[in-house]
Amino acid sequence: MQINQKELNLIDRIQNVTNSKQIIDVIHAAFKRYETDPMPSSALSETSMTVEENLKDGIRIFGAYVKEQLVGVVKVMNQKDSLYFSRLSVLPTYQGKGIASALVTYIEKVAYEENINHVKCKVRKSEKDNIRLYSKLGYHITKEELTTSPTGFKMATVTMQKGK
Repeated sequence: MQINQKELNLIDRIQNVTNSKQIIDVIHAAFKRYETDPMPSSALSETSMTVEENLKDGIRIFGAYVKEQLVGVVKVMNQKDSLYFSRLSVLPTYQGKGIASALVTYIEKVAYEENINHVKCKVRKSEKDNIRLYSKLGYHITKEELTTSPTGFKMATVTMQKGK
């Protein structure tokens, strides 16, 4: 799926982000809809301190900016032969405007530049819109499993991958 030029023009830049307060604000706003979910997302229990620990552990966080405002973030970690992304988060007022697609495309560019063959993510099987988005971007389901979230809930998930 190509990102149209109008959507690309919305984003001023995508870059590495280290401001844990800004990062957590975007994550919490994006995952707020899970507050009333029977299986709340563990994203809601993350804090600035957990983000700082992620950064110390080598997890990179890329952010999309519009008019100097951080509007989307994604966590990226190196695995054996892939880049794994999680917590793809876009402020609700910017959802549906190509920010998530642009962040995923950016991760793919990083993987290419680092000579990494695959990009992967894990998605709740119930998140049909997310699965549809990643499928449109060329990802395919490689694994289905029942996982236990950090908050102790068992849920069906799929691993999706793109690459050689």
